[in-house]
Amino acid sequence: IYSRLAFTNIKNNKTLYMPYIISGMVMIAMFYVMMFLNNSKGLGKVPGANALASIMGLGCGIIAIFSYIFLFYTNSFISKRRKKEMGIYNILGMEKRHIAKVLAIETVFTAFVSIVGGIVAGILFSKLALMLIYRILGIQVTIEFSVPPSAVKNTVLVFGILYMMTLFYNLMQMKLANPVELLRGSSVG
Repeated sequence: IYSRLAFTNIKNNKTLYMPYIISGMVMIAMFYVMMFLNNSKGLGKVPGANALASIMGLGCGIIAIFSYIFLFYTNSFISKRRKKEMGIYNILGMEKRHIAKVLAIETVFTAFVSIVGGIVAGILFSKLALMLIYRILGIQVTIEFSVPPSAVKNTVLVFGILYMMTLFYNLMQMKLANPVELLRGSSVG
């Protein structure tokens, strides 16, 4: 019953969740492409490869930081909009632990869709990004299509932690609020 309620909530709030999922996919795809370029064997043979690798590593860190800020802000916006709905559930008799289960299922579903979609988009665009860098650097090499497991693993790890943090944030918001605060939550500045 909780999973059905969670999927119904996502479907009914698709105007809030679709931009959240799409922005997550874009951030994940950008991070994956940077990880792919950082792990690219072909770029290791370029003059100044050490400097290029450090710049790519720095780019990965910057994208991860901005992804955390952006997706955390978007999540807090969504949770603020849905506080009234959660307050109604609480008043109608659902305990906070049941609402927490629904929120957990929603978060796991959006995280799974975002991470899988972002990695697939990143894989599709990674070869294009590599060809663009080779063109800019003037390198004439045939490019093999590859999916480095370390890039996939690091992407899943970084964004898995992010979505777990958003889940804990949502659960803490739910635990600390009383039903009256939840009902007025969307109108608070």
